[in-house]
Amino acid sequence: MTPLDYDRVADAYHRRYVQSPMPGVARALSDLADSHGARRILEVGCGTGRWLESLQAPGRWLAGLDPSRGMLFQARARLPRVPLIQAVAEAPPLAPASFDLIFLVNVLHHLTDPARFFRAARRMLAPGGALALVGADIHAADYAWYIYDYFPGVREMDEARFPSWAQARAWMQEAGFGQISSRVVHVTDVTFVGEEVFGDAFLAKNGTSQLAMVSDDAYRAGIERIRAAIDAHPLALFHTHIEMVMLVGR
Repeated sequence: MTPLDYDRVADAYHRRYVQSPMPGVARALSDLADSHGARRILEVGCGTGRWLESLQAPGRWLAGLDPSRGMLFQARARLPRVPLIQAVAEAPPLAPASFDLIFLVNVLHHLTDPARFFRAARRMLAPGGALALVGADIHAADYAWYIYDYFPGVREMDEARFPSWAQARAWMQEAGFGQISSRVVHVTDVTFVGEEVFGDAFLAKNGTSQLAMVSDDAYRAGIERIRAAIDAHPLALFHTHIEMVMLVGR
């Protein structure tokens, strides 16, 4: 596996949201902002701007942070008036008590020092502010993704780089978040039948960080395994079940 260069995959990355916009995540973030009265909101790891775009509303001041210039270039086209900052999450160049809400979606596993990030987030939040962490716990018993069955080593890579929610809670507590709650905000449960699987945006080489990180040869071999499975059984099933959880700390 090679480290993922998000500048290289930025042009294609947003296609995943065309197929799977995950409206439950957008709704949960907006409801949290409303219920918390958050006016100053920062997304860490904003990528192509999908979630900030959904949070635009009168009375909200939004900002996005991401280390990838390519991703921010894509976000700029969607968010021409939103400040976008190129920086790593662990060392944000932002003043203390600047935000009422800070959130991340599918970002925690990309951080090199999550504990340091949580401390930085605590400093950036105004009194009474909240931090929301959204993502899937791949260590959950009911987590299923057919990709793992056809691309050897990808499951093991994810198990090594994705922290459990228990670990995330521990980091939040160590950083000073005393009230922590969690709930499922979106469920992806889909089964592709036979040839349908090749229309899955998440099966594209740069559609997910997992497949973007495997070599071209390994990717082609995985596609060939899927093709062989369909040749053997034209109605072969390719199942995914992923629960997106929102962890909120105050």
